[in-house]
Amino acid sequence: MTGPCPQCGQLDQVQHVPAVYHGGHAFYRGQGPMVAVPAGDAVVYTRSQVSGVSVTAVARSLDPFPPPRRSGGLLAAVIALALVGSCFLALPLSSFDDPPPGGAASQALGIALISLPSLCVYVAAGVLVWLYVRRVRAHRRQRRGVPAAQQVWEQGWFCHRCGGVYFTDAGRLLTPAHFRQLVARAGGYER
Repeated sequence: MTGPCPQCGQLDQVQHVPAVYHGGHAFYRGQGPMVAVPAGDAVVYTRSQVSGVSVTAVARSLDPFPPPRRSGGLLAAVIALALVGSCFLALPLSSFDDPPPGGAASQALGIALISLPSLCVYVAAGVLVWLYVRRVRAHRRQRRGVPAAQQVWEQGWFCHRCGGVYFTDAGRLLTPAHFRQLVARAGGYER
């Protein structure tokens, strides 16, 4: 059992942090408004299904998990840059048919200059691949730290009267943001 809140000294509005977090999630399902859809000469009336999760501000402020990271944009950019770089490579290949005046040295310089945009695009794609790999490694590191962070998170107590979190062995009230920092530090995924 826990002791009273260190700020107000009361116990009646104190709740375990996991209970506050899970209690702040409400799942809902229902039907949306009726919509008229034209179908040939007639009109069909239909309703859409609506479902989702409603999360309270307190539950959101006590979320122990790192924010999800999306990486589809980086992969799409790499694919687009690779396609653009391939288009730029067609330029030096087309110069082989009509050699410029000045001999082989002039032709090599011309090909190098025409290939420069393609090289720049491929370097940019390489940088994006490097950023993607870093993001995947950081995500793996975060996932490995979740059990340690959850262990710290489960020791917290939330006082609804004061709006803060405390640990039974510590004598001070923390803001939810500071509590999340401690949890993130324990998991190794500080923001």
